Amino acid sequence: MLTMLRWVGARARWVLAIGVMIASILPDLSALLRPFMPVLVSLVFCVAMVRIDLRALLLGMAKPRRLVRLSALTIALLWVTPATVWAAGQGLGLAPDLLAALVYTGASPPITSAAGLCLLLGLNAALALELTIFASLLAPFLGPLVVTALLGEAVPIEAVPLALRMAAMIAAGAVASVLLRHLIGSVRIEAEHRAFDGVAALVMLSFVIPLFDGFWHQVLDEPALAGALLILAIVVNYGAQIILAQGMPAMLGAASAGALGLAWGNRTVALYLAALPPDPVFGLYVALYQIPMLLTPLVMGRVLGARYSNN
Repeated sequence: MLTMLRWVGARARWVLAIGVMIASILPDLSALLRPFMPVLVSLVFCVAMVRIDLRALLLGMAKPRRLVRLSALTIALLWVTPATVWAAGQGLGLAPDLLAALVYTGASPPITSAAGLCLLLGLNAALALELTIFASLLAPFLGPLVVTALLGEAVPIEAVPLALRMAAMIAAGAVASVLLRHLIGSVRIEAEHRAFDGVAALVMLSFVIPLFDGFWHQVLDEPALAGALLILAIVVNYGAQIILAQGMPAMLGAASAGALGLAWGNRTVALYLAALPPDPVFGLYVALYQIPMLLTPLVMGRVLGARYSNN
């Protein structure tokens, strides 16, 4: 088993990319896993956090200066960003469904693999990790507030039930990660990092598969809508990365600016998909959003040039 996991871990990006392509043409498998989305979201957070000493990380983040910085970044991430994209969407006259997708994206925490992607691109992985954990812990409290304020009655459930559902998924993942880390031991986890890469890839694949439930049926029935959603996903993801990475190096340094851009552009939008009642348009958007996320190492490596030096 460990040998297989190590093999998968060494080829994680290819396994995930090929697995997603296969999943998109296996509607029965996607439909089978769709009811388990909340559990799979928790598993994604668990696998990401089990490799982290959460207690030490949280104590480090509690230092006044770092806490102020992370709080400011998180408010900008989860409040300022959705308000900005909402205003932009209103100005462009976007349809309500597209506008809602924009707001849900802006109110989502960074993907759990943000720090790993930063390592691949030579960015400030430590900053990405701290922001991801901090924003993930606060997302259930901050996200539903801004979503409800901006979208109003378009949100199918009230802010408190939405917050509780999101908090339950993240908390379950965090608690499970602490228990697993205690049972397995930090030394063994570090020694078998390649096997844990394999576990992470398989968990991520199981999480992505249900996103493609009914995917081709929707794409073929409404190709114009699918195209619009794909363009929206690409613009939101890569636009945020390029704006921050290119616009803030003088203030933060290239590696930190790039890390923030990557975290800003790649969000765990499926958190809302799992917490909200089924919505075919939003579901299609989240599935298409996986495309720019999976291609981030390749595309952003080319767009932003050579690897950065951490600073």
